[in-house]
Amino acid sequence: MTTSGNSVLHIDLAKATSTDNAVPKSTTTTVSTDSDCSPDTVDLKSIELSANNRFYAMLQTMEVLPSPVFQGDHTELCSDHNRRDRGYRYCLPISGRKASNFCAGTDRMELLAHPTTANRCYASVLHMLLTDVYDELQATGSDPILTFGTLLGAIRNGSMIPFTEDVDIAYSGTITGNGALNDALWKKGYHLFDYGIWRVCVAPTHPLASVLYDPEAPIVQEYEVPYVDLYKMNTQNGGKFWKMQEAKERIPTDRVEPFSQVTLNGLSFDTLHDPNYFLTQEYGSDYLKPKPRKPEDAFPDEIEEVETRRSRRLVHGSKGFRSDDNILLEDQEEAP
Repeated sequence: MTTSGNSVLHIDLAKATSTDNAVPKSTTTTVSTDSDCSPDTVDLKSIELSANNRFYAMLQTMEVLPSPVFQGDHTELCSDHNRRDRGYRYCLPISGRKASNFCAGTDRMELLAHPTTANRCYASVLHMLLTDVYDELQATGSDPILTFGTLLGAIRNGSMIPFTEDVDIAYSGTITGNGALNDALWKKGYHLFDYGIWRVCVAPTHPLASVLYDPEAPIVQEYEVPYVDLYKMNTQNGGKFWKMQEAKERIPTDRVEPFSQVTLNGLSFDTLHDPNYFLTQEYGSDYLKPKPRKPEDAFPDEIEEVETRRSRRLVHGSKGFRSDDNILLEDQEEAP
């Protein structure tokens, strides 16, 4: 962490450790009475690339970005102390657009152009979260699959749903706050925390933090940034069924295994063996047909916003996403 001001004190933290940072590193912290500070961001060269990871391959060839500068209430983001207990509050404040007419088909590669809040899409950040979290779940043997709204977007359009705030991934096995998944995500600049279910958001230490950060946004409250929901899956009744957190019903094993594949923004992901069965159970037989809705965007002065955010009851176990949550321009009469 670096803070700046008129009167400074340099402290050697080479031996400092953090219970949340799996890779403690030497640093020099500048302390002052002023209210500016910057966190230590992830060293891109330390990120191990998976095969054909064009996003990170390109990112590593680009000029290293400076750390974000936090002021006021945001200075609490300079420290990762007790971050898991802070939940959403440790997430990097990020804003972006969600209008379908502007953000349809957007992906993580667009973040390499350093878009501003005015032209950055939530879906771009979500796609980055999806690919990184999915890859690390695979690497830690958790057998990730796309589910709920993320699967719905892949089946409908082969892309992220532009107006949603989250990514939905189901997994097998056990996740812990200090386990292999936490360590792997932290090394890439992501924050894993338990809020009813395990969730992941972009941390202030992310290598793109300075361009993703919105200094005008408040400290993050529940569900107010791009994030990932992780749903635990396990077999029941001697292997006859699978139970997925937040799913309406248990799923027959032959509808789950062997996994099938779907394509989202040109990348292949595992999902249930019969995604049609699952989506019909969750959203009804007409899940492929979006219903007209008014537009939602990050700019209420430009267009009227409506609430499509899933119910806050999700933390208590009720999945609120609806298959008819599609956003159109106000002068459109029917869904595309």
